[in-house]
Amino acid sequence: MTRHTRVLLAIGGSALTALLAGCSGGEDIQSELGQGWELVWNDEFDGDQIDSSKWSHETNCWGGGNNELQCYTDRAENSFVRDGKLVIHALEEEFTGPSVPIDWAEYDPANDVTLPYTSARLRSLDKGDFDYGRIEVRAKVPGGQGLWPAIWMLPTDWEYGDWAASGEIDIMEAVNLGTSDELAVHGTLHYGAVWPNNTSSGTKYVFWDSDPRAQFHTYAIEWAEGEIRWYVDDVHYATQRQTGWFSQVADADGSRQNLTNGEPFDKRFHLLLNVAIGGAWPGNPDDSTELPVEMEIDFVRVFTCTEDPATLAACATVSPGAAILAGNQPAEVIDVDYDPAFMDGDTVTIVAGEVVGPYLTGTWASSGTVEMAMVEDSERGPVVEITYATDESVAYFQSNDGFDFSAFDRIEFDLLVVEDPRTEPGLFIKMDCFHPCGTGDYPIDAPPVGVWTSYSIPLADLVSFDGSTLDLATVNTPLVVLPTWGNQNGVVLRLDNVRIER
Repeated sequence: MTRHTRVLLAIGGSALTALLAGCSGGEDIQSELGQGWELVWNDEFDGDQIDSSKWSHETNCWGGGNNELQCYTDRAENSFVRDGKLVIHALEEEFTGPSVPIDWAEYDPANDVTLPYTSARLRSLDKGDFDYGRIEVRAKVPGGQGLWPAIWMLPTDWEYGDWAASGEIDIMEAVNLGTSDELAVHGTLHYGAVWPNNTSSGTKYVFWDSDPRAQFHTYAIEWAEGEIRWYVDDVHYATQRQTGWFSQVADADGSRQNLTNGEPFDKRFHLLLNVAIGGAWPGNPDDSTELPVEMEIDFVRVFTCTEDPATLAACATVSPGAAILAGNQPAEVIDVDYDPAFMDGDTVTIVAGEVVGPYLTGTWASSGTVEMAMVEDSERGPVVEITYATDESVAYFQSNDGFDFSAFDRIEFDLLVVEDPRTEPGLFIKMDCFHPCGTGDYPIDAPPVGVWTSYSIPLADLVSFDGSTLDLATVNTPLVVLPTWGNQNGVVLRLDNVRIER
């Protein structure tokens, strides 16, 4: 991937601020709200093509870590400038491209996938990187089932670890606009530990007298030290403070600690603009979805508060009516005692009458709940039971650290389906090497209800599985278990004798 020299190290530097504002015509551009703001980076899309000094295209068919169905391309069919606006044009067409982002270490040019839609995802990485200030994007967004336009930010340097330990700031996400009576957009923060032990908090803004599919609106955040605020046009609708976010990181010795002094939203982030199709949140398009669609962006502007570049106190617009988001508190860090020679034998045991260290059980659900517990089985004694009271969740066994299973041959486990009310009883497993590194959803045959069934799956099959990025040298989550995504509620499973064999 081509690397570009950074043009903006932090938006608080006065000399750099003046230079950039002068180059962009910033003396004529004022912020939508507040006084004392100075423009430091912007794109008005006044030219006849996308400015490559400000934006790069991501080109992959990865699915964004959300099982999305689009390939992102840099083709003129999917993104272009028209009448002073950036247009992201999403199409229904088969396209083949890289199965993971091409700047990842596990990228293999021979490992392509084909997906049924194309779109574009632009980012300002290494061309516009910011810490603190006011960010405004004026846009008109598409609606429909399975459509997910977004204006958001990711870390530039990932100093606290992989997603979401280093954070994510969602300025605006519109999910399935027009498919219900409510027209709403969302502002959200993602933080905590590395997936799947991350968390998030946010809220929505409801349009009562306009339609964001038909009219342009300005979506903005004011990102201050220890506080982030969300805006639509002149309305400040939400605030979250650092008392409700955190980052969980590993020390040099591998032990975990929670950082609660503004981390991870105290480092540089960059902007992303995209239209996703399908995925975990919106679900897939259906017969009602009309494609192609467009997201139009009139401008992107970043301002600094020259008098108070970190606190923004001299420039901020704060409404007492804005929702105050409580956010989330970090869970207690559990350090697991285990035999440091556990990898030396022919078998690594994960479950056998108990969950064996260094592994712990864990769950993640987009809504509802999924529970893991040790229960007494009439045939086997103590086993792990998983109860899915949601349609979108995973249950897993995970260690704090990654371990090298390159010399091992297979993963084996015994599975009992206790209850399954579904008419299509699909089951999947995964093996992860610090998500998003992993196998993806690997299908297994569902056994009859009430019958203990043994499985033995070659690790080579997991590595070669279509779309897999599994690196056996750094496995931290040897087994993830999930019924078919979107069709899980009411399923109860039991697991026993989970192990990895040489």
